[in-house]
Amino acid sequence: MFRVITLQQAHERIHELWKNPKTKWVKVEEGLGKVLAGEVRARVDFPPFDRAAMDGYAVRAVDTFDADEENPVELKNLGLVRAGESSNKIVRKGTCLRIETGAPMPKGSDAVVPVEFTDGEGFVKVYRSIAVGENVIKKGSRLRKGGKIAEEYQEITPDLVGILAAGGVERVKVFVPPKVGILSTGNELVPLGKRISKGKIFDVNGPMLSSAVKELGCEVTFLGIAHDKPDALKAKIEEGLRNCDVLIVTGGTSAGIGDLLPSSISPIFHGLATKPGKPTLFAMVKGKPVFGLPGNPLSAFFIFRELVAPHLLRMSGRRLRQETVEATLSVDLTSERGREEFIPVRLHRQKGRIEAEPIRMGSDAITVLRLADGYIDVPLEVERMRAGERVKVKLLARR
Repeated sequence: MFRVITLQQAHERIHELWKNPKTKWVKVEEGLGKVLAGEVRARVDFPPFDRAAMDGYAVRAVDTFDADEENPVELKNLGLVRAGESSNKIVRKGTCLRIETGAPMPKGSDAVVPVEFTDGEGFVKVYRSIAVGENVIKKGSRLRKGGKIAEEYQEITPDLVGILAAGGVERVKVFVPPKVGILSTGNELVPLGKRISKGKIFDVNGPMLSSAVKELGCEVTFLGIAHDKPDALKAKIEEGLRNCDVLIVTGGTSAGIGDLLPSSISPIFHGLATKPGKPTLFAMVKGKPVFGLPGNPLSAFFIFRELVAPHLLRMSGRRLRQETVEATLSVDLTSERGREEFIPVRLHRQKGRIEAEPIRMGSDAITVLRLADGYIDVPLEVERMRAGERVKVKLLARR
């Protein structure tokens, strides 16, 4: 017998028991695609010195205030400052220094005259006035030492790698996505690629859930198929717990003669107030979470998406991004009170509005998703929804 709990209660129990995601330190250049497990602050100012924003002449701005095309100002050139070098010469009244983009501003200077507004070499004519700080990138103007560069839970992208490098950050702490073991159970299952005989079917859940786990960015190990024998099931579970951080088992969760999983792992909860997915269970075995999903593929799909995926993402430092669309229900719809129901729908555009047409099929009919654009989540307290009622459709991947 099941003692069902709501999906929300299940999430709360799992969140309470499965805590402390794994983290590690990595080099910045190895962090691409990972998620930061803490905020990051700059270790140095960027730029670390006042630098020229363009090729030209480092000057005292006050020396150029009267300059224009008709009456240029003439300044004595003291030499050249190249990028990557510095000069010990001081720019004083009536002098300047030729400077390359990115080179440190010499002492005494406070602006750069672009080379196109000058003429000459030993004595340089300046044909326009320059304001203090013009064409100069000030020390720390882009990043301040100790200033925040990135937030916790931020994904490391190529541009962020560049910013972190500019701030002198060599290593960052990131979340380590959990290693997930997938185990299918059932005497009727045959691996893909094998010949099947009457009474046998191909294993759908193993390939489907392995792909779903990979899509979340987690490492996956498919443990194969365990037949309905206590010793075989126990051995596979132990293998999964040895090598993985979390185990997902499909099948064997109901109350039939061959349903062995509940007695093998002592569930914390067994039974969800959902349709499909009522036989779902959850346990902590040797400190690791074990999810028991129904063997029916459509049930397994929905429970993975609604219950398991959010926690795998949470432990990876990510959040579930669910695309939704508002639609109008095309027909009256009844649902079983006391069970949250997931109903696949087709979407149609009718007279400028989007209509959602429910698709009713059995929980084993994974092929229904070939016809569906998404699904609606009917709350457990709702028994009837009327045609024309507004609903939120959770979109499936577009094909």
